[in-house]
Amino acid sequence: MFQKAIEPVQIESFEYILENIDEYVERFSTDAVVVFRGVQISRDQQLLIMRIFGDRIGWFPNSTSNMNQVWSYEENHQYTMDLYNKHNIAKDEIFIPWHIEHIGHKNPAIGATWNMEKFTCERGLGNTLFANIADVHDAFDGEALEFLNKCQIAAFYGWAADESEPQTEPTIYPAVQIHRPSGRCALRLSPMFNPEEEFFYLHEFDGTAPTESQKNIFFELSERFTKIIYENRDIQQVHAWEQYDVVVVDLFLMAHAVLGGFKSEDRFFHGYWAHAKESSKYDAAD
Repeated sequence: MFQKAIEPVQIESFEYILENIDEYVERFSTDAVVVFRGVQISRDQQLLIMRIFGDRIGWFPNSTSNMNQVWSYEENHQYTMDLYNKHNIAKDEIFIPWHIEHIGHKNPAIGATWNMEKFTCERGLGNTLFANIADVHDAFDGEALEFLNKCQIAAFYGWAADESEPQTEPTIYPAVQIHRPSGRCALRLSPMFNPEEEFFYLHEFDGTAPTESQKNIFFELSERFTKIIYENRDIQQVHAWEQYDVVVVDLFLMAHAVLGGFKSEDRFFHGYWAHAKESSKYDAAD
């Protein structure tokens, strides 16, 4: 169904990762996602992977990090299932919609590790889809990119109803940004953009308040962005989970979604966030 399956790195031990870390960081820099498979990895080992990658990629946590400012979370998707009544989504249907992590936050996640500590459903359920937004950028023509390079976006937290604190002012950022590790241009739009909501909109165009015509063009280009992510199989990748898989993902680049077919009691992972600054996504120590 999808163009490219992510090929996991088969490991013999946690030490095997450390011994070959330069190879895996290089692979990560090219592919924006690496999957380790074959050995159960503890949370302490997971954090060490984050810190080693951080030293080389330039994110926090790294070897200089204050360990009191490392953000982690646990997820089985029960909350989403209950909140949005998504208990019976088929395995080939999207359960968690395509999104870019922490759109609207001052210090968005630029990376993560996801450690699948429990996975007892059959393989092929709850797959994670990825699309590199640098590839999406390159799918736009020169005229569209010339327009988007003049766009400043205003974004709120948006769809995440479980945010721990209110947001009174949007985060402002350019639509086109440079991904520092690769030097590629990334199109940081939102696949969940809805012009009838006020979570994400064109704030400025070429330094001034946008006209209605410019807002309409921005809306059309945002629709094209979303359509490419949802429909262009050439840029989509899929990861089929197994128990104890550890995914290291570049969240600055990777839009992602989750397919259905699983129950919350069958799947549980532990995640660590990586940020550009040594603070939470709210840009302040929690």
